[in-house]
Amino acid sequence: AVRVAREFRKRFPGVPMVGIGGPRLEAEGVKLLSDYGKISVMGFTEVLSHLSAIREALAAAKERLRPGDVGAVVLIDFPEFNFRVGIAARERGIPVIYYIPPQLWAWRTGRARTIARFARGAVVLFPFEETLLREYGVNAVFAGHPLLDELEPWLDAEPEPERFGMGREETAVGLLPGSRPGEISRHLPILLAAARLILERFPGVRFALPVASSTLREPLERGVAGSGIPVTLVDSDRPLMFRGLTAAVSVSGTATLELALLGVPPVIVYRASWISYGIGRLLARVDRIGLPNIVAGEGFLPELIQDDCTPERIAGAMSFFLEDPGRLAGLRDRCLSLRDR
Repeated sequence: AVRVAREFRKRFPGVPMVGIGGPRLEAEGVKLLSDYGKISVMGFTEVLSHLSAIREALAAAKERLRPGDVGAVVLIDFPEFNFRVGIAARERGIPVIYYIPPQLWAWRTGRARTIARFARGAVVLFPFEETLLREYGVNAVFAGHPLLDELEPWLDAEPEPERFGMGREETAVGLLPGSRPGEISRHLPILLAAARLILERFPGVRFALPVASSTLREPLERGVAGSGIPVTLVDSDRPLMFRGLTAAVSVSGTATLELALLGVPPVIVYRASWISYGIGRLLARVDRIGLPNIVAGEGFLPELIQDDCTPERIAGAMSFFLEDPGRLAGLRDRCLSLRDR
């Protein structure tokens, strides 16, 4: 969203922008209707606890869709919310463009028909998404993944591990428990317990944990301090820190692709509530959830989901990485090959 707002402002500096987002979007000149942090949740049961905030944000968005006042609507991801905004905009004659539509190849293809009802066009991240949406009559354009643009200055940057409290000859493992409070509360204890097991087998390993936002630092600090595990919290220069990692444990999401594009093989993990997981299993049409594996078309990186997301299994997968330098180098090369895809 930030990059979209920035590019729009360059082309149309005098046109006001309003939307839903956080401080970074506001810094690009967007007047915020609602704070995205209050409504950004993953999972079906998790949505219920945030329903009031989601309803308020939806009402604010619909109220702002005044014909003659709003020239266009750009929807970014967040399908269950944005579909309602898109339909409302279409009913009022306001053109809609969907950037990063929901992963139709992973979920219900019926969503493609819904998008065709309200969207004038869609801009997609993967080439196979363009083909799928066009079959349903959506004017879809493949643009590539914005991560490549964002990471370009660091793709081949020389690692500087000493900036992050690690020596050049040390083995550095990243711990990424998620960027949402609910994800952190579920995953951080598991990742720290796995780190303890990894240290028992590889005593020289050092751990680093990126802080996604300042509001998350306190719970991360508290969790790390209570574990007794030496973990460096990193507040800035995240891509450069990633370049210095040997491997990582990361919750499923964009971070796994970010790591892979920077040459860091991740062990991909995730836990949701049992209701959310059960519903997801009924609806999902794919047998893998990690973006690097999906882009590669094969599960070359381990995925430890739900029951498999345990400290013991995570430590075992990381040991598989670290005990064989040749195997690790091969995985790193396969990660780097995703740039061309």
